[in-house]
Amino acid sequence: MSKKLTIKAILLILIIPLIAEVFFFNFRFWESLFFKDISGYQVTTEANEVLIDGFDAPVRNIYIDTSNSGIDAEVIGVNLTISDEANTDLELSETEVVRSVVESNYLRIYPDGNVRKIKLVFDSNKVSDASGIDIKLNSTRPFGVHPARLLMIAVIVALVLIFKPGSKVYEIKLMGDNRKITDRNKIYLLLALLAMVGFWLAIVMAFHKDVAVYYFNGHVEAIYSYQAEAFLKGQVNLDFEPPKYLSEMSNPYDYNARFALYQETGEGFKLDFAFFDGKYFSYYSVVPTLLMYLPFVALTGMPLNNSVPVFICGAVFMLFAFMLIHKMVRRYYSDISLGTYLILVLTFIFGTGVFYCAQTPSVYSVAFIYAIMFAVIALYFWMAASEKHFENSTKPLSKIRLVLGALAMGLAIGSRPVFGLYLFLIFPLFYKEIKEKHFFSRKGLGNTIAVIAPLLLIGAGLMYFNQIRFGSVFDFGNTYNLSEMDLEHRHLGINRLWIGIFEYLFQPLRFKGTFPYIDSVYNFSSQTTDYLGYLFFDPVYAGYFALCPISLVVVFIKKCKKELTDMRMYAFSILSLIFAGGLILLVIEQTGMTMRYQMDFGMLIVLAAIPVLIALFRKAENSAYKNAFKVILTVVLLLLAVTVFNNLIVMLAPDKMKPLASISPKIYYSIKYLVFAMR
Repeated sequence: MSKKLTIKAILLILIIPLIAEVFFFNFRFWESLFFKDISGYQVTTEANEVLIDGFDAPVRNIYIDTSNSGIDAEVIGVNLTISDEANTDLELSETEVVRSVVESNYLRIYPDGNVRKIKLVFDSNKVSDASGIDIKLNSTRPFGVHPARLLMIAVIVALVLIFKPGSKVYEIKLMGDNRKITDRNKIYLLLALLAMVGFWLAIVMAFHKDVAVYYFNGHVEAIYSYQAEAFLKGQVNLDFEPPKYLSEMSNPYDYNARFALYQETGEGFKLDFAFFDGKYFSYYSVVPTLLMYLPFVALTGMPLNNSVPVFICGAVFMLFAFMLIHKMVRRYYSDISLGTYLILVLTFIFGTGVFYCAQTPSVYSVAFIYAIMFAVIALYFWMAASEKHFENSTKPLSKIRLVLGALAMGLAIGSRPVFGLYLFLIFPLFYKEIKEKHFFSRKGLGNTIAVIAPLLLIGAGLMYFNQIRFGSVFDFGNTYNLSEMDLEHRHLGINRLWIGIFEYLFQPLRFKGTFPYIDSVYNFSSQTTDYLGYLFFDPVYAGYFALCPISLVVVFIKKCKKELTDMRMYAFSILSLIFAGGLILLVIEQTGMTMRYQMDFGMLIVLAAIPVLIALFRKAENSAYKNAFKVILTVVLLLLAVTVFNNLIVMLAPDKMKPLASISPKIYYSIKYLVFAMR
């Protein structure tokens, strides 16, 4: 990049955030300079209510200061009722005042003409005496400069400048003539990886919650630590005593019957624990327990917070995502630019849906992040195993990489058994090698053993664990789960498939007029389908293709058949989509509508999308149409930007499993008032 362009970019990165900060994010300050002063009004209080009357004037904002009121609450809900020229006692939408966010103290209202009376009713659970609250009308808002906001805008501007069509980043070749990443690009990629990991950590920490609260209450959130403690005591069942009525019930997995007995006896049961043969077990994957929770509990005697493995596994996943995409492009797109490579990496990372785990670093996310991490590691090592053979057919396959890939895939299956389908991706990956007798033959015996032996070893361990717990090597215990759904007696229902397919793949985002402007299709209080049968649901915000529209490029898989066949990735992509379809059907039948299960099949879809993207970019570069690459790039960037935004905006949703508003209210309301700047 020339010195002139570098200086111009730096100036834009500095100036645009300053202009946005001064004029856009502070537009309420500039506006308030023109508000008419109002005096002579009377303020009276009674309990949690404040009445303002004795005036007739245009009111534009209401300033509420609780700093000297003796009220300790961080967030205080407030309801407004106004009387103006067009309305008497008009009730406005409920809002809030946040102690740590000054901007929230100014309520911007839009009355019809002059206002005669205003009534404020504060949350009675937090305000019993409102007399110490300072109230003013038409106050000038302070001018605020927020470094975090400046940094955020600077980062966005920098990303736009880096990735916009025509940027020099598309002229920098990722690899040199030896098809190895250049030293300069290694630095760029290291910085990109560190930025992604840092961003991942920031989100995990925003949703982090102390595990001790759950641990001492016997909550499922600490079940991996409970299992580790059981192992240290030499037992496989958890060290909790189930209530007697569970063993006496004809069907302890009937939630309504179980809940009725709980109300009758007062003895609680452990929700989401597995109940079998009169004992509690964990049906959650044993792999995370053995690899992380057991060593931690053994060394410290304390429970491990689920945020820790979510962060660590997420960071490792991102590292191997960079490495896996590099292996793909090294084989099939050796003259790829640095910019195009980064687009593919971001597409893959966000296309997996893995940011759900960062936004919900709970017990439910641990198995998913482990499985996704190990599956990516496995695919990387398997692709790396044939690297030299791919370049020169006389070179042997790397047996150590085959072993490492098989170990990783075995651990992925051990983390989530449904990831067993990912194992069969080895066949299209090694189709040519299998055809050339490098597997399943006397010549390929070593390679075959290198893959099968680790899988058998891990599989035997898992089967033995199933046998000593549930009396069957194939029983992972998920049907014994004391959840809201009876999986033990659940029947197949073809009629719910169409609902599930639509919701999991094509359901559009549902927008609303209040922050954070998105809403769940399903929530915990209502179910909006015509299906007259049991359908388990958690908050779902959109189907996979609505959240990750970049993966829609898979519709061009037939158009790119020749290129994909030349890349030896056509069968791989087709099989990935078939397996994704199989997992969708399995998820619908076994569970219902649950956002996190999109991760089971999301990575399979994006694994099919990446080769298609590579083919599209290569076709565009070789096209006779001069601007073909720029057109394709522009469309892909827009789809990727929407994908990133959608994956991140859902973390603000108030009805998600662990809402940010309750876990980190300061962060949530800072985003509302400092980023969206609507009030």
